[in-house]
Amino acid sequence: MMDLDSVPKKTGRFSSFDGTQVYYEVRGEGRPIIFCYGIACLFNHWTHQIDFFSRFQQTILFDYRGHHQTPIPEEKDNLTIQALADDLIALCEHLNIEKADFVGHSFGVQVLLLAYKRRPDLFGHLVFVNGLYRNPFEAFLSAPDAVEVINQAKKMYNQAPQIFHFLWERGVTNPLLIPVSSFLGGFNLSKTAMKDIEIYARGVSAIDIRVFLTFFEQMIEFNQEELLTKIKVPTLIICGSKDALTPLDEQNKMKELIPNSELQVVPYGSHCTQLDFPEMVNLKIQQFINLKPRALHT
Repeated sequence: MMDLDSVPKKTGRFSSFDGTQVYYEVRGEGRPIIFCYGIACLFNHWTHQIDFFSRFQQTILFDYRGHHQTPIPEEKDNLTIQALADDLIALCEHLNIEKADFVGHSFGVQVLLLAYKRRPDLFGHLVFVNGLYRNPFEAFLSAPDAVEVINQAKKMYNQAPQIFHFLWERGVTNPLLIPVSSFLGGFNLSKTAMKDIEIYARGVSAIDIRVFLTFFEQMIEFNQEELLTKIKVPTLIICGSKDALTPLDEQNKMKELIPNSELQVVPYGSHCTQLDFPEMVNLKIQQFINLKPRALHT
């Protein structure tokens, strides 16, 4: 995996709606394109895209609250997906962005949906990479069952937080458990570089388990199906044919519900198609945002 620091960048922080200091990075010049990673992920998930698009556009990344260089909010009620969407809107206002293209991966798609719902005027194009508009585990774990798993994890944490933290950090990064991490992250071991998976595992272990559980529970209960029919900007849906977390039938349904949308299935792609086949993903996104007229208004 190439180093993000090899591309010149500007870094900064801004005070969001509740005073939380949100960290961001800007690279390149031109039409802005903003990338939103998945739950408990990190900037490295977009390394290949940042390296490519920074040559032609202004690329922007930001850390979610409770992730890496953005702290957990003082008010715990503001640790929500809606708050992440509001941070994204505040980021655009801070950078004086009137309209941008937005790319979300996995959980990042849910962030984009809520941001679009509140400020559709900001959006020129939408790109969803391995994302869903509702509970991603419904196919093999119902929402009530998944919530029960989360509740049991919270109970274990409350009973022995230090032990739980130790097991969380050591378990996720243990080299012997990399196959487990690759499954949880949705990677294709035959296509994704082992270093990428190790970076993902370290990133997950760095997240406070309480933050992970909080967002995970909200992700399971998330459902914005009604919003999809109201999206009025050109939307590209990218998915992997081997992605068990966001199955193809759900991607097809999303394509049917969103007007003026396109679906690109990446053969052998996992839940992280942008890492499996970066050249294909980059070129498809570039072609889409360059050839599809941007939304002028919504």
